Amino acid sequence: MVSIVVPVYRSEETLARCVHSLTAQTYQDIEIILVVDGPPDASGILAEQLAGEDARIRVVHQENQGVSVSRNRGIREARGEFIRFVDSDDYVSEDSIQKLVDAMTDDVEFVVAGYDHLYFGRTIPKSPKEVGVFETRRAKEAVLSLYEAGYFNMPWNKLYRKELIRAGFPTDLNLGEDLCFNLQYLQNCKQFCVIPDLVCEYIQDDRGTTLSTKRRTDKIPIAFRLFDVVRGIFGAMYGSDEQVARVLASKLTKEFLDDIEGLAFDASLDKRQKQAVILEYMQARKELAKRCPGAQIVLSQFDYKIIYHFFKKDMLFITYVLVQLRGICVKLLRRR
Repeated sequence: MVSIVVPVYRSEETLARCVHSLTAQTYQDIEIILVVDGPPDASGILAEQLAGEDARIRVVHQENQGVSVSRNRGIREARGEFIRFVDSDDYVSEDSIQKLVDAMTDDVEFVVAGYDHLYFGRTIPKSPKEVGVFETRRAKEAVLSLYEAGYFNMPWNKLYRKELIRAGFPTDLNLGEDLCFNLQYLQNCKQFCVIPDLVCEYIQDDRGTTLSTKRRTDKIPIAFRLFDVVRGIFGAMYGSDEQVARVLASKLTKEFLDDIEGLAFDASLDKRQKQAVILEYMQARKELAKRCPGAQIVLSQFDYKIIYHFFKKDMLFITYVLVQLRGICVKLLRRR
């Protein structure tokens, strides 16, 4: 049986769509655990109504404690051999779980899949390049590639064996907790499987309406904390060599650039405030260089390369102008 854990908080507009996509699965041996996390809206009432429609749905209520506590509660409540996580504002195709279960053979302990990223009305398919069954301790290249591409950043495109979940989601973080959970779980696996199938419709917008799109003032210290955690895990698994340092430094640099590029869409900050944020990231880049001296920063996207050329030279005004120009181009393309 697959236990599907769905944290429920402020999701009265999306919960029914999410749950109905789960009850419609072609793979029938499932239970759906709705962990109602003390929402201020009618999500909890709706969860109970949905449970009345299908005996496979169970509802667990708790005081508001956050998504990590909710997922950990769902793990404890789960009766299935396998665990799947789904967010209440996302939904899945009817064969989503079947594809994951088919990939979870006797020797496989972790399945990673692709997903559709629904962003600002556009659907962007995200399918892993590294596909196949891998021995974890010998799959350094594949693991680093998946990490760099962001496939360990989320839990909802994966299938886990409950017996191997020895550490839950960290509750002292509210950013990057999924990455920590996935990499700690990966350490417990002898083999994992990567499939190209798109198993979730992940919905995100850039209007600041969700936690993932609201501006975070604590991103830099949390980013370095995660950097240290990931470096320790990869060091234990594969050793701390030049390749690991390059991948870690490049990925964190991309995250810095993502955040400053997002400033072009943030109407809550004026020009001076945006430049102050860019300056903070310029200081963070210097701190990263100290932690990974000599590490080559590899950037694939053209806009990253252009902005980074001036960003690494601390050319604040030019970096700001380029970020604003990129934002204008993106907005024009969206109108087409």
